[in-house]
Amino acid sequence: MHNAELYSSSHGLQKRDAVQVLTEYIDSMNWKPGDRILDVGCGPGFVTSQELMPRLPADFGLLVGADVSPIMVQHASKMYTHPKLRFVEFDLSKDLRSTSELWTQGFDKIFSFYCLHWIPDHRKAVSNIYNLLRTGGETLLVFLAKCPAFKVYSAQRLKPEWQPYMEDAHRFISPYHQSSEPGEEFSKVLQDTGFEVIDCECRTNEYNYNTVGCLKDSLRAVNPFLDRIPTELHEEYLADCLMEAIKVTERNNNIGAEVTSIRYELIVAYARKT
Repeated sequence: MHNAELYSSSHGLQKRDAVQVLTEYIDSMNWKPGDRILDVGCGPGFVTSQELMPRLPADFGLLVGADVSPIMVQHASKMYTHPKLRFVEFDLSKDLRSTSELWTQGFDKIFSFYCLHWIPDHRKAVSNIYNLLRTGGETLLVFLAKCPAFKVYSAQRLKPEWQPYMEDAHRFISPYHQSSEPGEEFSKVLQDTGFEVIDCECRTNEYNYNTVGCLKDSLRAVNPFLDRIPTELHEEYLADCLMEAIKVTERNNNIGAEVTSIRYELIVAYARKT
């Protein structure tokens, strides 16, 4: 999950969904000159710099890409430079204690693509977003509610060979994975925090990786457990990941042919701090 180069080459699904949601919502947002913008969970920086920034009004003030991984931030800072763009380390799941001017000034817009499903405590994360926003500020959040990878982790953590490395697997599974109404649950979190919810829905999407190899690369790129597993066991572990993923997708699609497509559920939320 900390391999910036691999993630950059295997994030087709994440990029496609980010572009689709940005195209749908960005022109509806209330923009003003000098807006300060934050992208939480920017990863290697591609979506922040190549998809989000070109869609911003030309007179925006500052775009900050933030990620918990120093490796991702270092990669993004090296690859993408612009006078109005910065990349910084930041953990949305922690208490906001920084007195740095970067944070105390607040933001007018906060985006997050494919990040919030990594944070178990959504009330804390949403509260932090709320407190980072200026009054009248808006947030656009996109994250997984359900996907085959979560089922893979749930199955693997019960296997004796992988259990020692996956005792906290629940931390890496979306809080809405077992929910019957993910969109409604997250909408309530937003409302309870004080947001005016403009849109909040859970969408069923599908993505085709075209080859099993590409599917395996994607599983490798986002897997949070590889750093804990001895290098000599990586290929065995990834083969098991792929086997479990194929079980899930074959069951969902009711097919016996080579499986390269996955179905997943995505929460898309647009809200305003009043």
